[in-house]
Amino acid sequence: MSQCSQIGSYFFGSENWCFQIQPLYKAGILTSLSNGEVHLMDWKSNKSINKFKSDETAINALQIVNTDWHNETRFITASMHAVKLFDVRSNACIGTIHNEVGAPFLSLDSRYDKIACGTELKGVDAQLHIFDLRKLDNPWKSLVDSHHDDITSIKFHPSDCNVLLSGSTDGYTNIYDLSQEEEDDSLHQVINFTSIHSCGWVNPKRIYTLSHMETFAIHELNNKSDELTEPQPLDFGDIRAAWGCDYVVDIYPGYVATGKSHEEGKGELKLIPLKGENVVIDNTISIPSAHGDEVIRDVFIPEQNSEVVYSCGEDGYLNIWRNNSGPLNVPEKFWNYDIPMNVLDESLDSFAGQPPISLQSEPSAMDTALKSETKKHKKKKEKRSKEQKHPKSQRYKPY
Repeated sequence: MSQCSQIGSYFFGSENWCFQIQPLYKAGILTSLSNGEVHLMDWKSNKSINKFKSDETAINALQIVNTDWHNETRFITASMHAVKLFDVRSNACIGTIHNEVGAPFLSLDSRYDKIACGTELKGVDAQLHIFDLRKLDNPWKSLVDSHHDDITSIKFHPSDCNVLLSGSTDGYTNIYDLSQEEEDDSLHQVINFTSIHSCGWVNPKRIYTLSHMETFAIHELNNKSDELTEPQPLDFGDIRAAWGCDYVVDIYPGYVATGKSHEEGKGELKLIPLKGENVVIDNTISIPSAHGDEVIRDVFIPEQNSEVVYSCGEDGYLNIWRNNSGPLNVPEKFWNYDIPMNVLDESLDSFAGQPPISLQSEPSAMDTALKSETKKHKKKKEKRSKEQKHPKSQRYKPY
């Protein structure tokens, strides 16, 4: 296993957890905290050069506007009382979003000049609202009857502005067709998994789901055909033994980050290469005691300086590491997002030949192009019982 050397750190206090890392390449690197602050850290000194107060309670989600790390100066926070929009140029909050029922906001995403935000369960439903950045007074679209427990993860499709997915502790990952007016018509596909920690896109037609029970799977995105049956997902099951970890931090382009914290003195951060849909355990990078025995909350590797690894955790530290073997050659994206697609209508043939993703600079023979033998049908939508819920793990709060 390759080893890393620590080259910097910043301590926010033992009672102040560090939740998330987001880069603003023109300004610095943002870190969100459990005390409701976001700190802007200097790229060179790793010192806090500015801070923004979002709430008196923990920041549940942090996102760069339009996920544009290279050009944006604005970022968004979600917390108990509101979603807030900040600009590092003015050092000020420039917009605020509330919801009518007063439910805490838990999850965020932003693309296409839109903000999508999901709430905690309040009453019988959790709510998902989408706002136009130019008009934050009222939602552009609301999806308020599709999840019946906390919405923990939201992702716009990076190549199709009409497609959005959301994951919840109700166990479902929903895919929406935003071109449809009515919510019932918008709900394009429902993936029944288990309580969702994170979900997203590994390529234009494939969706990953990661649960709070540390189970992992990759699913097919249905198109609008009703001809054939939906394939079984690529189900990894409980990955803790196979990946040598206690929990998965998250899934990133080119790698999976995992952690250990259950045994005293055996805390560890691992970066495991993700090549297409293959997890390559043999090339794992290990950082022992990266955050002591505390839970690691997020990891970030800058594409332009990929020998450096940032990590943050519940010990209150933002740490910086250098891979002793050189650059990790991690891609910034799972694929080229710049080419617009209509993923609900196009066949898989449109995506054959997408470049593989890995921690290595050269693709290996095990990388495979997307298969296109069959077209998949759209799953019939069913109303789900609001009492039906999947069990949640207690390893740590997902937000």
